[in-house]
Amino acid sequence: MIGFNYPSDTDSFPANYGETIYQTCLRTESDSINECVANKLELSRIQNAQDSNTWFLIFSAALIFFMQAGFAMLCAGNVRIKNVGNTMLKNLLDACGAAIGFFTIGFAFAFGGQYETDATTFIGTS
Repeated sequence: MIGFNYPSDTDSFPANYGETIYQTCLRTESDSINECVANKLELSRIQNAQDSNTWFLIFSAALIFFMQAGFAMLCAGNVRIKNVGNTMLKNLLDACGAAIGFFTIGFAFAFGGQYETDATTFIGTS
């Protein structure tokens, strides 16, 4: 079998593609294979939880932007034809302002310093 070396360290992933965690632990000079397997499974569980949280965040953000587009269509349907361009621009600027506001202020409120410490802080890490 042709091996694929992961670009990250060997503590979190097997060295060869298709190699099991048990086989990786047999290669190491660890005193306890059970402890090695438990550590590798815990790292895998943490990585899967972070990956699913990231996917859910991106999916939710995409739904919000599609909702903004739907609201723009609703507004465009409720005004006269001469004002459609103005309402579309208003909705575009609203979406841009919301994105800039989230990146400048909202991210700190939403996520705090939870990746640097074990406890989630209100804003930032201090």
